[in-house]
Amino acid sequence: MSYSRTFRKTISVPYSGYTTVRLSDGSSQSVSYSGTAYKDVSVEVDVDTTPFDNSVNSCTNHVNALTASVAAMDAAQCASIVENANKVSKTIIDGFFKTVRTDLNTQQSELMQVIDSRLLLLQQQAASLREHQATMTEDYNRTTARYQKIFTDINNELSARIHQIDQPVFDFVKRVEQQSDRMLHTDMVQTAAQVSRESSILQSEVVVAGMKHHAINAMGQASTFLRDKANTERTLTESTFNEVGQKVYCIPVAYMQTRNEDNSLHRTMAIPDFYARKRKDIERLVDNEFSMQRRGQQPPSLRDNEQLRQCIETEMANNIVGNDAHTNRVRNLINKLIND
Repeated sequence: MSYSRTFRKTISVPYSGYTTVRLSDGSSQSVSYSGTAYKDVSVEVDVDTTPFDNSVNSCTNHVNALTASVAAMDAAQCASIVENANKVSKTIIDGFFKTVRTDLNTQQSELMQVIDSRLLLLQQQAASLREHQATMTEDYNRTTARYQKIFTDINNELSARIHQIDQPVFDFVKRVEQQSDRMLHTDMVQTAAQVSRESSILQSEVVVAGMKHHAINAMGQASTFLRDKANTERTLTESTFNEVGQKVYCIPVAYMQTRNEDNSLHRTMAIPDFYARKRKDIERLVDNEFSMQRRGQQPPSLRDNEQLRQCIETEMANNIVGNDAHTNRVRNLINKLIND
């Protein structure tokens, strides 16, 4: 599209120079001058774009045609690529499956040959085993028949010898059986059988009652014996010591010493009733212990502290068993008392 433009601008033009000035006396003098002149300039420009527009339209038509041809070529190329890709994929897939099928057929043939050979070998081994079984069955039957004949002969010979040795007994049994048969064939058989049954029932009940009575008495006596035995063993265990030589044993003693208002000492000691007959000796030993402590000496009981500790630890291990809170508290308290 053609268009017009107008440009306006003020142009400054500097100027300078020298000029000769004639003076009144007839002489001349050179004088310099300078300055700037300003001029407004206006320029109108007419631009004719018709040829350019025509060329642009022509180029647009060519570009559109080129775009259509490129699009057609792209579509044709894509279709060709897809078709070729399908052909290549089909060829590859068919070749792969053909190769796998061939490989499987080959493996199947090899396995069939192996299976046939194994089946033939198993059939031969089965036939051989059947032959061995038949042979062993015949041997077993022959051996069984031979041993049965031997055992039968031995039994017959043994029976004959037993009858020969105990012939009087067998004769007596035979006569008893004859008498029993004669008695069983009489009319009193049913009455005798009923009476015998009732008598046997009554006798059995009496015998059972007696056995129960004796069994109860025996169980009571056994229980009493076991209880007395356990009490005796416990008493012996608590009263005896399996030791040899001079040993030191400890007994529980509660000793308390107080001072009265008149500054007199009052001593009290509590010991088990079992050791009451030795109270005086125990009081003497306790007084001796305390007197030695007051003098700064080490009493024998303190010198044997390690032995006492080992004895207490052994008793704790035997009698205090478990890991619950109560057992642990008791064990810790005993250890604390020992250490203190």
